Amino acid sequence: MMSRSRRYEFTLVGLLVLLWGSVGLNRIGIGAIFPEIKPAFGMSNLETSLLISGTSVTWAISSWAGGWLSDRYGRRWVLLPAALWICVVTAAMGITWGFWSMFIVRDLLGIGDGIGWSVGESAISEESAPQRRGLNQALFTAGYTFVGAAIGPLIITRLSLALGWRWVFPIIGGATLLVVAGLAFAMREPLERKARRTHDWRAGFIALRRPSLAYITVMGCAILAWLQVSIGFDQLFLTEVRGFSKLDAGSIASVWGFAGTAGQIILPLASDFWGRRPVTLVSALASAAALAAYISGGAGMTGMQILLGISGFFGFGVLPIVLATCVSEAVPEEIRGAALGVTNFFAVIIGTTLMPVIAGRVADHSGLAAALWIAVAAQLAVAALIPAINETAPRVVARLAALRTAT
Repeated sequence: MMSRSRRYEFTLVGLLVLLWGSVGLNRIGIGAIFPEIKPAFGMSNLETSLLISGTSVTWAISSWAGGWLSDRYGRRWVLLPAALWICVVTAAMGITWGFWSMFIVRDLLGIGDGIGWSVGESAISEESAPQRRGLNQALFTAGYTFVGAAIGPLIITRLSLALGWRWVFPIIGGATLLVVAGLAFAMREPLERKARRTHDWRAGFIALRRPSLAYITVMGCAILAWLQVSIGFDQLFLTEVRGFSKLDAGSIASVWGFAGTAGQIILPLASDFWGRRPVTLVSALASAAALAAYISGGAGMTGMQILLGISGFFGFGVLPIVLATCVSEAVPEEIRGAALGVTNFFAVIIGTTLMPVIAGRVADHSGLAAALWIAVAAQLAVAALIPAINETAPRVVARLAALRTAT
């Protein structure tokens, strides 16, 4: 019979996967309705990109602050209020009336979303058995991709056509509330965290003096640039440049999400056996090559799905390796929340806030295809930087140590 601790681990991971999937819907879902709200709000491509960046500054700050506060005061008491905030503000997106109102609401949404990342990953790391920690962290990250990028375009485009886009986000907010109720009932504070810690709020920033963590942070900036530029401009590229219908564009984009979900589970597992560095290097190069062919080729719907699926499988697959597992393995447990928060802070400020704005300006001046080339460059940057970090996969580190001892 399953022990209580193992049962609790699976319950907590399942609820957090659903919560992070709900965040994926409110973050990625905006891209699925851009073909509707862009003309309705009279927005330029730059303004469209700002709605992607709209959650990012507050996300960055709350990710760092939430990680530090949860190290000090506990995971549960920081996460639950943030999750409730996500429900309310997600629903409020449906009552916006123009660019500025949507921008402000999405900026407020980032407060809850950012806390969800650093605190959720920390809680999973602490409650998971060591042999399942990497898989559970990958499942958490995959929830964002599966619900937000795979199912999201299918659900949102169809809800929008049936009910109008304004009903989409209140429905998402209501569904998220059910998940929050489950967390409030089931989640407990980790035993080792009941003794409150008093780490300096600068602990995460101080950890960046470690060369590997600094390189990981830069790679995180590049990975999130690939993600957010793709979210912001892929649907517009498919409808305005390639001439696909909204439903076909949603179907193509959903393959990106389904493949990405598989990549976020398979590639972290592969990195446990073969190492974080080689898996990340090969994946980043494969994602860049497939996306380059997707942008420059003239493939039909099936060909576009295959190319975008390859890019998504490898691109999404490196995200949990770099932004979660490598960070968790590079720092002591007592500052893990702060380290996850501060690396995410810089990755979000640059990759999610700055780069979509640059891409929007590029799209206005040089076209939507030119903007998507930024996502290709981002994956190439990851491939260039990954050899500079220390290998942290426990099996690989132990194997290398045994080889050194034998010689």
